[in-house]
Amino acid sequence: MSTRPNPLLALEYDHHPLPLDSVQTDDFMPAIEAALVQARKSIQAVTANPEPPDFNNTLTALEAADEWLDRVSSVFYHLLHVDADDAIQALAKEIPPKLSEFRNDVILDKALYARIEAVAARKEDLQLDPEQATVLENHLQSFRRNGASLSEEDQQTLRQLDQDLSTCSPRFAEHVLKATQAFALWTDDADLVGALPQSAQAAAKSAAKEGNRPDEWKFTLDAPSLTAFLTYAPDAALRKQMWTAYGSRCVEGEYSNQDLIRSILDLRYRRARLLGYDDHVHYTLERRMAADRDTLQAFYERMLPVVMPAAKRDLEAIRACKQAETGEETLNPWDYAFYAEKLRQEQFDLTQEELRPWFEFESTLQAVFSLGSRLFGLTFVKVDNLPVNHPQVRTFRVEQAEDGSEIGHLYIDPFPRKTKKPGAWMVPLLGQGLWGGKVQRPSVGIVCNFTPPVDDQPALLTMDEARTLFHEFGHALHELLSECRFRSVAGTSVYWDFVELPSQLMENWLQEPDFLREYARHYQDDTPLPDRYIERILASKTFQKGYQAARQLNFGLLDLAWYSTPPEELGADLIAFEQEVTRNTSLFPPQPGIAMSPSFQHIFSGGYASGYYSYKWAEVLEADVYSSFQEKGLFDPHTARSLREELLSKGGSRHPMDLFQAFRGREPDPDALLRRDGLLESTSL
Repeated sequence: MSTRPNPLLALEYDHHPLPLDSVQTDDFMPAIEAALVQARKSIQAVTANPEPPDFNNTLTALEAADEWLDRVSSVFYHLLHVDADDAIQALAKEIPPKLSEFRNDVILDKALYARIEAVAARKEDLQLDPEQATVLENHLQSFRRNGASLSEEDQQTLRQLDQDLSTCSPRFAEHVLKATQAFALWTDDADLVGALPQSAQAAAKSAAKEGNRPDEWKFTLDAPSLTAFLTYAPDAALRKQMWTAYGSRCVEGEYSNQDLIRSILDLRYRRARLLGYDDHVHYTLERRMAADRDTLQAFYERMLPVVMPAAKRDLEAIRACKQAETGEETLNPWDYAFYAEKLRQEQFDLTQEELRPWFEFESTLQAVFSLGSRLFGLTFVKVDNLPVNHPQVRTFRVEQAEDGSEIGHLYIDPFPRKTKKPGAWMVPLLGQGLWGGKVQRPSVGIVCNFTPPVDDQPALLTMDEARTLFHEFGHALHELLSECRFRSVAGTSVYWDFVELPSQLMENWLQEPDFLREYARHYQDDTPLPDRYIERILASKTFQKGYQAARQLNFGLLDLAWYSTPPEELGADLIAFEQEVTRNTSLFPPQPGIAMSPSFQHIFSGGYASGYYSYKWAEVLEADVYSSFQEKGLFDPHTARSLREELLSKGGSRHPMDLFQAFRGREPDPDALLRRDGLLESTSL
């Protein structure tokens, strides 16, 4: 029997660092069990307190009750996403139900709910500050929205629904990961591979060597490999094979998610109805800026009549490009990226690959840090004393330059691994706010799957990958610059249709000429990005924006259709349902065996159920916010300070519309995004 100490047990008292380097799979269950016991005792102490309920002995105590459990579960879920080996995935079937049971025990505790109601009844006398008032209202609403006022019988039903959901969503994600890993396209056709960028060729050769087939090239469904192949491979039949493999993931076969979709939809619908809501959409929108269907309907009614004609014009331009080259009139979905890139080259004499040498990963990371410095006076100091789960991860202490005070710690995990979830995301490893009675600074991670270094060549990013880094940095800033007391409202703990504002806002600086001239440097000789490229980047800013916007609106409407339709009305064919509800916003005719929903992790295993619209909603907000910088100066200190103080530092401690109005002086302009993307004629603001 091993005598090695369990590093997760030490987290009962330590704020950080998390033991990402030393934790083993067998450590999780004992630590989870122990932390659950401690958390239950803390909750019991709150409800047994003989003193009259007040904010500190009820709300503050409640927020502190599960600190140890939060630390342990943070390690588990982070590793589940970045190092999802079979052992961790097996635990994903055991741990979430235990956590779900505990959360339900807390939220359904009638004695605890009664204390919170008692505090709410006294809130005027207690003279709460705005953050405390928000914390109180959030908890009161959360208990109500999660069944605290239900009968004992209905509460038991709710517990079972939540327990079932806690197992379905991880299984959905596991299926997507395994289906993605299950496919590979092998080729020994040097002429075919020669049409792809050098970085893609090198990555495919490296993957083939790992697979003990060194005389071939291996292409996978991971984003860098898939995107490069669909964009540059001249063989339409092989592009179709790759596109079909990606689009058919989890539709049928061993990793089919169709039954899980039905289960998840049924569970969320029954849950919403049990709690008194029409459906999951109605339930979700109660805690969103788009507070009701009418508001959301008005949003789509403003967007669709502008976006869809523009999207069809964009698609026609790509179709004409293909016809001019091949004589074929039909544009297939696996042709889109290939001929869009050709048209981009024709119109702007610009390719993604040409720009890679100026967006080497390390220099692009420094550009991101420089943006944080120029806007908010931050410095990023590399440190080597924080435990990490993989040698690729690098760590930084974030400081305020003027006095050296600690802002937080930042982890960067940039490249794909076999056990790493696809995509890119920010993770608050340890949130800002009270830990052990003291307000602590956060630890934040940025996780991506960028084009990796190969052999002697460093990691050279496409501009889209660079944009992703800026995007996730915006999320990280939201956490790092938080100045809240309570973790439940700190950082990105905001309404879901507000959370993408900071991330999408940061993307704007990537295409600013002065910023590009200063920070886009060639990886070999440090020369700046030539003006001819900058001019072409600016000229191409609105290229295919209609098409891109239509895709986002299409996904958002699909999400809303799933969660606003009673499960018994879905019919026997889920793929037919998807095709029907997206018929007016899909830009290509349906293809046999192809569907988005079975691998749509955002809405079935992520946090975007009934909320995918929020990407476009937040784009409207950030376009309006960025226009303030355009009016006053891209690094105007007053505007940057206001952004930090009125928006980023406040987290969810106030309603997001109040935060927006405090910064902008008015409500959002709904046409700001359409103007910026060239879909409306510019008008004076």
